[in-house]
Amino acid sequence: MLMFCFWFSYISSCADQYILNTQRMVWTAARDFCRAHYTDLTSLRNDAEYQIVQQVANGSEVYVGLFRDPWEWSDQTDSSFRYWNPDMLVRTDSTQTCVAMLKVNSGKWGDRACTETHPFVCNCSE
Repeated sequence: MLMFCFWFSYISSCADQYILNTQRMVWTAARDFCRAHYTDLTSLRNDAEYQIVQQVANGSEVYVGLFRDPWEWSDQTDSSFRYWNPDMLVRTDSTQTCVAMLKVNSGKWGDRACTETHPFVCNCSE
């Protein structure tokens, strides 16, 4: 399993650490892995967090913590921040219920079946 950890020199706490796991997992397995080893799949509450995670993802299509039930973050934090690909129809049925940052669309978000396998980004917080 190959993982990359990113810390930012201006930040000293675990709250500002993002972990890219390149092992491909379905969304629920990725969420469970992040919860067991870190905190959760990453939540993106603003453009600054999005920009950092996009760098961490390094062009890969990766799962983030957004899922539909209705749309909410896996760590249950509140945020109205969204970065949907404007050319993509976001389905309102239950066929695509998880979200990935899309490598072919400069990191814009797209809905995906939770049973697809993708690398993912975990967040670590204290």
